[in-house]
Amino acid sequence: MAAAAKHLTPVTLELGGKNPCYVDDDCDPQIVANRVAFFRYFNTGQTCVAPDYVLCSPEMQERLLPALQSAITRFFGDDPQSSPNLGRIISQKQFQRLQGLLGCGRVAVGGQSDESDRYIAPTVLVDVRETEPVMQEEIFGPILPIVNVRGLDEAVDFINRREKPLALYAFSNSNQVGLGGAGQ
Repeated sequence: MAAAAKHLTPVTLELGGKNPCYVDDDCDPQIVANRVAFFRYFNTGQTCVAPDYVLCSPEMQERLLPALQSAITRFFGDDPQSSPNLGRIISQKQFQRLQGLLGCGRVAVGGQSDESDRYIAPTVLVDVRETEPVMQEEIFGPILPIVNVRGLDEAVDFINRREKPLALYAFSNSNQVGLGGAGQ
């Protein structure tokens, strides 16, 4: 930017990153699912502030998965590919990159794709390892990995081991969570 400023050359600043979403055990899973699904799958996940992964306990994950499926169906119908509310991946190159990320962890919701239509279903991945590609780069697509943690302290440690995110989402009914006091 300094070099561009010397010559009054316009530049574009691209913001993004892996935006974490922490879900405490005391939350209503359907409220969380509705909000996370809306922001993750809005514009097919191709926004810089979309939640990039969820951190929650295994118990919350079991409650969250059916709620996420319900939210996806509510937003995009039984056949998301035919929904006018779900966009397509911006380019063939990005489709191929995202297709590769579908092999990380295990698909719990969605996972369908159609290369000729550059369509990838709203997808939730579980059993994702921290070292897998889906956890190393910004997803920028309709894929949501869930990573299990044992509580807030482990979630904070997990987040702090990474580059600073552009956004952070926290769902809790407890003032003790302290991530800005964010509630549901």
